[in-house]
Amino acid sequence: MDSGKRQHLQDIYATDRTSKDDFTPQVSGEVLEERKRQIRRHQFTNFVLGMLVLVLSVSLVYVVVREYIEIQSTGPAPTSITQGYIPRYSLESESQWVLDFPSNYGNPEWSETGERPFNSQWILKTAFNLILGEQAANMGENEVAAKHYENALEILPGLEGVKAPLSALYFKMENFDKALALLEDASETDLTPEVLNNLGAACIHAEAYDRAESYLKQAIEIKPAYAEPQKNLAVLYKEQEREDEAVVAYEKYIDLRPMDVDTQHSLALYLTKLGRWEHAANLLEGLTQEITDIPVLYFLLARAETHNNRPEKAMAAIQRGIQLTDSSSAIAYMDSDEFDQLRKSDEFQLMIRALEKPKK
Repeated sequence: MDSGKRQHLQDIYATDRTSKDDFTPQVSGEVLEERKRQIRRHQFTNFVLGMLVLVLSVSLVYVVVREYIEIQSTGPAPTSITQGYIPRYSLESESQWVLDFPSNYGNPEWSETGERPFNSQWILKTAFNLILGEQAANMGENEVAAKHYENALEILPGLEGVKAPLSALYFKMENFDKALALLEDASETDLTPEVLNNLGAACIHAEAYDRAESYLKQAIEIKPAYAEPQKNLAVLYKEQEREDEAVVAYEKYIDLRPMDVDTQHSLALYLTKLGRWEHAANLLEGLTQEITDIPVLYFLLARAETHNNRPEKAMAAIQRGIQLTDSSSAIAYMDSDEFDQLRKSDEFQLMIRALEKPKK
């Protein structure tokens, strides 16, 4: 083989000297050092970013805590002048327009000169107060309801149908003077039996007895089956010491309200106070046949029967009363001086000893 071919073959298998030098041990170490420097740069960058995030987080927490402390130190924020929440479904559909107005919309004050105008705006203000007054009354907010009704009357003083519910609110708040003053010149449409009864009760409280009797009798005349005026008449006659009329009024009320045990008890006590023991015993005898679980009725019946000289019935009533109450209460009931004539009997003494005997 000639020298030209040998040289050609050697050139085929020859390696580029520059590329070969890149992989010498000296060059490889430099690459590793560069990579280490890159890693250190990344670590430093990450550290700086981490510290920056930490500082921002601490700053944010500081700002939030400072704002919270300032809010607490300045007290509660002022309340909005808008009205309190009223569920839309609680109003009739034709009344829901009031929810679009602030609570001061119904203010009746007139800042201009001359008389307040009578126009659609003031009619809307009146309706606004009537709707919210009725809503507040249904929710038991008597003072709020009264204020709305007062606003409505201030805007339209001659408006009918407002004095009655307003007076009822005054009665609930026990402001009897305002109720009487409001209804003295009320129209007939406002003076319903219920309003007349309330007027009568207010007059009793104010010791205006003649007016009270007039109002109560008007209520009974309009609505004979209305029981409450009869009870108020009984109270009125008791105050005036018109005993027979008081008893009759009580009995008429009980005929209309036979399940009112408290009033029957009150009448029985009143009869015993008057010394009408037979009448009291008859009332209590019938009552204890209907109501069999109230001990005080039986002990009161025993008192009446003792005064009626019927010791057997008195002892039977005492025994029934003892069954319905504890021993200490029974002894307290039986300690009355009215039972002195029964106290000597063996049966009474046995009951006393049985009640005083300690339980094992």
